[in-house]
Amino acid sequence: MANTWQNLSSDGSVRWLKYSFGPGRANTLAARLDDGTWLVVSPALNTGQEALEVLAKEGGVSALVAPNGFHHLGQAEWRAKFPKAISYAPEGALPRLTKKSFGITYKPLSSLQPLLGTRVSVLVPDGMKVPDLLVQASASGKSVWYTGDLLSNTSTDDLSLMFRLIMTPLGAGPGYRFNRLPALVYVKDRKAWTRSVLEAMEKNPPSAILPGHGSPITEGVMEKTRSILSGT
Repeated sequence: MANTWQNLSSDGSVRWLKYSFGPGRANTLAARLDDGTWLVVSPALNTGQEALEVLAKEGGVSALVAPNGFHHLGQAEWRAKFPKAISYAPEGALPRLTKKSFGITYKPLSSLQPLLGTRVSVLVPDGMKVPDLLVQASASGKSVWYTGDLLSNTSTDDLSLMFRLIMTPLGAGPGYRFNRLPALVYVKDRKAWTRSVLEAMEKNPPSAILPGHGSPITEGVMEKTRSILSGT
């Protein structure tokens, strides 16, 4: 499954792939925009050429989104493949990305907004210290959400043993969950964040959720998410 596109919508206009960043695995989301090009969230590191060529043959990539200040490792190789693509990030992530993502120029989300059209929307929830972006993509009458680092659904294959030993006692281990360890980095007001996320999802209920790490949630999605967030 790693470095292989999997469909999240029946028409193939929303896809994901899993990639390794060293001590663990993370997810990349690709969503087709109204103009036929692709928006890619958290571009994968060491992406296989076959996966890149799939999007190149199907309209190319116009937008490369770093959803936070940490998911930037694949930006350079994707920009090399798609030189016309523009990199975007939430405004609050730009200071860190300027230091850590050397040589990449990012535009703020306000510049991306006019390009999203009817298929895709982005949200920085309330109550955050630093942003971790949520992305919603519509296809075939259904809604797919990318939820970044604060919700995850990892298995033992997604985290190295050392990573599991560190993160599990701190509330960031395997299974579908709210990640309390990353929350220390991202969240200032947990109640405001929870309220903001749930309100957005209630307006556009997900048929699937793709966390930043782990496998997609495709069954009982809203019920499971409500249950998880009610404990935050």
